[in-house]
Amino acid sequence: MTPFRWANCYADIGTGKHGLTIRDYFAEVIVPSLRRIEERIDTLGRSEDAGDVFAQRDMEDMLQETKLAFCLSLQSIWERQLRTYLQGCARELEPGADLNTRIANARWDGLQKLFRRLRGIDLERFPSFERLDFLHHLGNACRHGEGASLAELGRRAPHFWSPVPPLPEPFDPAPEIPRSLTLMNVPEQDMRGLVEAVAQFWEDTGYIYNESLRSKDPYLVARLERERATRAWIPQAGAEA
Repeated sequence: MTPFRWANCYADIGTGKHGLTIRDYFAEVIVPSLRRIEERIDTLGRSEDAGDVFAQRDMEDMLQETKLAFCLSLQSIWERQLRTYLQGCARELEPGADLNTRIANARWDGLQKLFRRLRGIDLERFPSFERLDFLHHLGNACRHGEGASLAELGRRAPHFWSPVPPLPEPFDPAPEIPRSLTLMNVPEQDMRGLVEAVAQFWEDTGYIYNESLRSKDPYLVARLERERATRAWIPQAGAEA
């Protein structure tokens, strides 16, 4: 089997640290921030001051809002990385097509089409795509609130909302509470999974870049042989792109 290859660009080299950037942002900014708020909530919960129960509730609301803000920032980092990458590829591969503005203004589905045009492979083929698509909807919901993306999150991640406890008999069943943004709570492990999806995508593009080099030194040849034996995904040349 022949691995898929594309026309390498200088833009590929610039993506080398994208995975590290978003992982460090999560580890060094998001996690410590969430921990401080959670510790404050715990301290208020153990306080004997009657007024601290209200302060605790305020901090819980702030934790939820902070998570939404961080989810939006993760999506923004990923989207900016992708747009910048595509613009770099477009300058080298189609310099006369003036794709810069199109890439800057394209919606998510448009970016997918532009990626296919410039890189010769569908984004959907990447194992991280489903989570990246989810990240798009999450960022869109955090930015705009109610709408189609929030409804999509409700279908894909109902665990973001606490279930309504049933009422005791003989009461009627509790009415279904709409899945609103104000009641949404994104678990930290889900955020971590989205970070890893972004990092995995850039690792996969890095692998394709190495496979696409016309001249490879012996060290890289040996490294690629080892990587092919352990990789979960190797895009194949001639496969449905």
